[in-house]
Amino acid sequence: MAVKVAYSTGFWCTNIGNAFYSLGVEYILKKILGEENVSVVSDYQTYTTNLGKRLYPSKNQLNYFTKLDVDYFVLAGPVISKYFLKLWKDTLVELESKGVRYIILSAGMMKMNDEAFKEISEFFKEHAPYILTSRDKDTYEAFGKYADNAYDGICFSFFAPDFYHPAKINEHFFTMNFDKISEPVVSDKEFSGAKTFEFDGKTYYYKQIGLLPKMASKTDRFSDALIYASSVFPQRKRPSVAGDYIIYRTDHRFHPHYRRKIYSQANTLCSDIPYGYLDIYANSKLTFSDRVHACAVTLAFGHPAMLFVKSTRCGLLDRVGAGEISQKPVSIDMAALAKEKEELVSWLKSKLS
Repeated sequence: MAVKVAYSTGFWCTNIGNAFYSLGVEYILKKILGEENVSVVSDYQTYTTNLGKRLYPSKNQLNYFTKLDVDYFVLAGPVISKYFLKLWKDTLVELESKGVRYIILSAGMMKMNDEAFKEISEFFKEHAPYILTSRDKDTYEAFGKYADNAYDGICFSFFAPDFYHPAKINEHFFTMNFDKISEPVVSDKEFSGAKTFEFDGKTYYYKQIGLLPKMASKTDRFSDALIYASSVFPQRKRPSVAGDYIIYRTDHRFHPHYRRKIYSQANTLCSDIPYGYLDIYANSKLTFSDRVHACAVTLAFGHPAMLFVKSTRCGLLDRVGAGEISQKPVSIDMAALAKEKEELVSWLKSKLS
């Protein structure tokens, strides 16, 4: 009898990068099990207020997860967080009581503290995932030991070229993706205080200007609020070209849709679906970003990227050989990536057969 799974996903409008690995997970599950055996269901709807307070699901929110007629229930991404048990514990335990095991693919950690680490470890001991594939070494080493089957894997966003065939854009451009911190100035002309990088046989200069980038590169909710608050004021205009390249811009946060923040600079894309972003990153000659998944997808399509934040999420880039991505633009070994993907799919198929 065919194995049937339900994959829970969502929150694309608050961070379109979630769609990049979500579509990868859906693609691989259907590749292994067949489209007719994979259902995609909505995630729990829980949001964070402007003050940083977590809003958990309403008592009136429909939970049909425990009524699903499937063999496995799949979660993905950085679900291992201090919110994990409050969101999922009761559902996963009830599913287990009905013979439905859970799986975590492309697993990562987010907003963890010592208490959450201990509590989740205890939960995994009592209610182990049937499968856990990680997207970074730290997650695998911390929680892989509790799963029935664990794999030191990669982020499923690296399957973007497999699940999506991008449109060709007839323009040479760099991409700036900065919706959490201020966009740096990049130019082929030297200017005061700028750092340098080499690209396509030419020296380029870049610099982040002002206090906000320094603060935001080390913070989270506070910097998010600050970037929105500052958008009510006139913004410093950034160049529309860098040397021979036009500058495209993307904003990964469609919601909340603050137009003054999103469209403060020319040539900006913001959408509640991922495909335009994938077209841009697939054609981008070089991507600069404060988002790990903008970098991941750019790298997956064979182009260089540079990351401008300090985050534990950088582990998913380290995992594919992009460990210096926060110091300079980097590319990755595409043959090595292809091998990683092939081995991950082969292993997962062996556990779901």
